[in-house]
Amino acid sequence: MINVAIFLAVLAVVIVAAGRYVRTLRRGGCGCGCSGGGGARVVRPSVADTNEAHYPYSVDLTVEGMHCEHCLAAVEAALDSIGGVWARASLPDEVRVLSKDPVDRAVLVRAVEAAGYRIAR
Repeated sequence: MINVAIFLAVLAVVIVAAGRYVRTLRRGGCGCGCSGGGGARVVRPSVADTNEAHYPYSVDLTVEGMHCEHCLAAVEAALDSIGGVWARASLPDEVRVLSKDPVDRAVLVRAVEAAGYRIAR
């Protein structure tokens, strides 16, 4: 009898988890654990100057954990909030950071980590 109860409890947990995963996929998320397309939107700072010729410095980063457009937007927003920086991310893990002045890599790493992602070393 106890085995049946344990089996039913495990089955209930699996059904609930599968339902949440399917809802995330339907909202536009990728199932990576982010809020995908249905939850809170990422507020992106406005980058006034989007002329790449005005950014003489660039750094290429490999960011682990980006799986969808929401992830890209979160990483770009974190980096764009640094003054004089303009970031463009692409899947699966590439980020090009353009800057008007030299930027310490540690500052970029902290911004990416604050957004919940990790720089591949």
